[in-house]
Amino acid sequence: MKTTKRLTGLIMLTAILAACSGLMTSEQAPKQYYTLMPVSGAGTSAGSEPGPVLAVSVSAVPGLDTDRILALSPDARLNRYAGARWPDHLPEVITSVLQRSLTATGRFSRVEQSDRPFDDSAWLLRLELQQFYGIQNSSGTTSSVLVELAGNVKCNGQEKQINLSESQSVGDDRMSAIVAAHQAGLDGVTRQLLQQMDQFCT
Repeated sequence: MKTTKRLTGLIMLTAILAACSGLMTSEQAPKQYYTLMPVSGAGTSAGSEPGPVLAVSVSAVPGLDTDRILALSPDARLNRYAGARWPDHLPEVITSVLQRSLTATGRFSRVEQSDRPFDDSAWLLRLELQQFYGIQNSSGTTSSVLVELAGNVKCNGQEKQINLSESQSVGDDRMSAIVAAHQAGLDGVTRQLLQQMDQFCT
């Protein structure tokens, strides 16, 4: 009788350990975090005085307010690259990068994250992320990255629409190359932004 009880207990213990082992084993890819950096080489000319205070706000269309790095398939599905993430939700990441890029130009006395100007003399830049993902073909290969933002800038008592778009090819279907294309696309739209603001606000 004792032998039977021991055998039953051993079988139950083995089953519990096997179940726990299954719970601890994940088939999901490990999380890999990728960052984006401010654009380089967009400084102002030496000796020019800093301009006004600038408030910057970035929102996103539905689907892009996530920390997952995304791809768009030919049938309009948003896919996730396995385990690949931004360090925060995308609007927060882009707002931070743009703030640092605009600060580094020296064109502003201060650049802050806000959706409203600090006073009547401050400028306000509001942007919406409309596309920020890899473009996949029917076989699931990422061929390019598309970056698009739209919004407006308020400066000198006027308001101007802003439209920014950049496409970057991906030469190698690896995550590092896909992120590099995102970075190049963000650099491109940042330079477009500075050019449009220079044309309208000065």
